[in-house]
Amino acid sequence: MPPPPHIASTVQAWYEPIDGSTTLLVRPYLTAHEREEKARLQRLRRDTLWLATYGVDLDTRDIHAWLGAAS
Repeated sequence: MPPPPHIASTVQAWYEPIDGSTTLLVRPYLTAHEREEKARLQRLRRDTLWLATYGVDLDTRDIHAWLGAAS
């Protein structure tokens, strides 16, 4: 019986799951956008807490409002 043919290390069998951390299927600008969005939300939370120390409340939600009480 002949030995199996040599398969390059870059070839992956169709039935094996794809490891997302090792493939470049995601466009770099998408991951950059996600990273920037995460940083923007973190800055917003930090700024909100910083302003709260000075008595400025940026949260416009009314936590004491009754749902469905409008008549």
